[in-house]
Amino acid sequence: QQTGIYHCDPAKSTMLKMEFDAAYEWIAYQMKKRIGPPPDGVEFPVWAWYKQNGKHKKPDLRSERWGYGPGEEDYACIELEVPDELVLLSDFDEWHMILNNWIISDTEEEENQLESLYNGLTPEAQKRFQFMNWERALNTAPLNNGWTIRGEWVQATFWELRKEMIRNAKFLRTGKRKKV
Repeated sequence: QQTGIYHCDPAKSTMLKMEFDAAYEWIAYQMKKRIGPPPDGVEFPVWAWYKQNGKHKKPDLRSERWGYGPGEEDYACIELEVPDELVLLSDFDEWHMILNNWIISDTEEEENQLESLYNGLTPEAQKRFQFMNWERALNTAPLNNGWTIRGEWVQATFWELRKEMIRNAKFLRTGKRKKV
C-alpha cells in the first residue's frame, strides 16, 4: 500500500518452504524466457487465478470462504487486469506434476513411453528432459480424455502487482471449521 507495487516475498511463501525450489525456479525461467526479466530484486512471481472450473469469472466467495485456512482468518479476493504480455498462464493440475517432479503426459500409453525414455537417461539428461517436458503445463487448451484434464484450472503468474492493475477487492473471513 505504501509503494503501490507488490512483489512475492519468498520468506513468506509456504510453498517455497516446502522444498519446491526447483519448480519455482522452472516457472521463473519460463517467465524470463516468455515475458521478460523480473524487476530488480524480484526472484519469484505473483500468482493469481485466470480460470476456475473452466470459467474465467470471479469466484463464488460463499463457497471459497470455507476452503482456505484453519478458520477465522482474513483474506482478500482481488480482481485484477494485468496486460497479456506481462502474464504467463499455466495449467494448475499439470503444475502439480512439476511440483511432484513427475513427467507430464496426455495418455497412459504416452506416459509409459516417456517414462521408459526418461529411465534410460543419465541424471543430467533426465533433468533436461523434465524441464522440456514440463513446458506442456503452459498449454492451457482444454482437454479431458479420461487420463488428462487440462484447461479447467488455469493459473496466471506475473512479476509484480501494481495498484493500477486492481479493479476490485472483496474481503472475507474464513469459516470456523466444526470439530469432527
